[in-house]
Amino acid sequence: MFLLTASEMAQVDRITIEQVGVPGVVLMENAGKGATDFYQDLFPDICEKKVVIVAGSGNNGGDGFVIARHLWCRGSKSVKVICLKEMSRLRGDALVNCKIAEKLGIPLLELAGEDHLPEIRRHLESCDFIVDAILGTGLKSEVRGFYRRVIEAINEQEKPVLAVDIPSGLDASSGRPLGVCIKAVATATFGLPKVGQVITPGHNYVGKLKVVDIGIPQSVITEFNPRRVFFDSTEAAGLLKPRQDDSHKGTYGHLLVVSGSVGKTGAAALVCQGASRVGTGLVTLAIPKSLNPILEVKLTEPMTLPVAETGEQTISLEALDTIVAEAKTRSALAVGPGISLNEEPLELVRKLIGRVDRPMVIDADGVTALKGHLEALSSSTAPVIITPHPGEMARIIGKTSSYVQANRLEVAEEFSKKHGVIVVLKGFRTIISAPDGRTTVNSTGNPAMATGGMGDVLTGMIGGFLAQKYDPFDAACLGVYFHGKAADTVCEQKKYASVLATDLLNVIPGEIYSSMTRC
Repeated sequence: MFLLTASEMAQVDRITIEQVGVPGVVLMENAGKGATDFYQDLFPDICEKKVVIVAGSGNNGGDGFVIARHLWCRGSKSVKVICLKEMSRLRGDALVNCKIAEKLGIPLLELAGEDHLPEIRRHLESCDFIVDAILGTGLKSEVRGFYRRVIEAINEQEKPVLAVDIPSGLDASSGRPLGVCIKAVATATFGLPKVGQVITPGHNYVGKLKVVDIGIPQSVITEFNPRRVFFDSTEAAGLLKPRQDDSHKGTYGHLLVVSGSVGKTGAAALVCQGASRVGTGLVTLAIPKSLNPILEVKLTEPMTLPVAETGEQTISLEALDTIVAEAKTRSALAVGPGISLNEEPLELVRKLIGRVDRPMVIDADGVTALKGHLEALSSSTAPVIITPHPGEMARIIGKTSSYVQANRLEVAEEFSKKHGVIVVLKGFRTIISAPDGRTTVNSTGNPAMATGGMGDVLTGMIGGFLAQKYDPFDAACLGVYFHGKAADTVCEQKKYASVLATDLLNVIPGEIYSSMTRC
């Protein structure tokens, strides 16, 4: 499902109205009816309750008048609209729908200005539901003055707030509250979802999100060609390649994993198991030679390649030629988890990037190896995927974790374009960005995944899809999606508050199979 910024959505609306010829009032009618349907699905008795719709002066307020009319026509006689601007100042489609509501006898309360705040509060306190139709997706500046006071008054009420298109005060493009923001239990958004509604922190204000079809032709969306996608089950099913009857293990690639050091053998094992669980034909682990006996016991299906090590039982630079030679006969590489922060293995990662002509996913300690050495990425002759968490990303770009978290989309997209790599910026609603401008926001995953080893399994999964010759960007998207989906399934089935990385391993194949049957 495509994601749009506020300006992109405005362009799509404009093309639909001006070039296709669909009147704006028709789009508003479809929006209001669709929102009403959604609210009634969530709360079947809403027409029997007291509903206050708080309307601004723009199209968002116009949508509110349409919602009031549909609730009224469905039997609600306790719906009223609070108009925060004088009705004489309404224009266009909003004015049309205001006049219709007025002729039907729907109570319209003109309460414009701070002098009316006490009366507004009385209406809010006496109702059962509040519909927020104050500010739309075009908001660019911080909410101040009267509107700020109204939004604060709404948030003080302990009752359901239903947002129209977007919670008032939320930046539709960045997901950041602009001074103050409505905290909704549900949001009916129109046409296409907005970036700010699905990324952090915006998703915390949106509640349950419903995308309402308002009649924008698919041809308009196709021609507009949005570059951002909310990656869900439909997207995943569309990318998976069914396994053929006459295939064999060689059909599904051979992943070389470079991972592990003393005390971190579990990371190496989890990478290999993650790769195997997504269907990789063969997996070989390059491991410091003294640790090989441990991994021979921990792993059954993957093979091991003992390589030269340092005195600290980490992979030595002397292993470089051996790993490069091995990589020449492999489909892809997964590099970094658990290799330690000692200088030799970090230098080995940097040299591998320039000497291996196979697609590669780099994670954990391997990402840290890039700190101060981002030029190493330009030496690659094959696609590179990096999978940092916010702390690792902050480390390599010289910023703070809080900066990265506050600007996740911009950080991922800018780094990807500048350095020519695919970025998987991990966290809730993981962002995957490609150098050509494609970006996805992942739809799966939950807080129970905040345990050690999760990233190692993900690295293996992405590497496994790379080894099976998926497009590198698709491999990253699929790995992230099924990683989160497996965790969601474990939590749902087991009712776990936290999930171990190993809990995912037996669930991943079933999730992939279920999606394949949808292809």
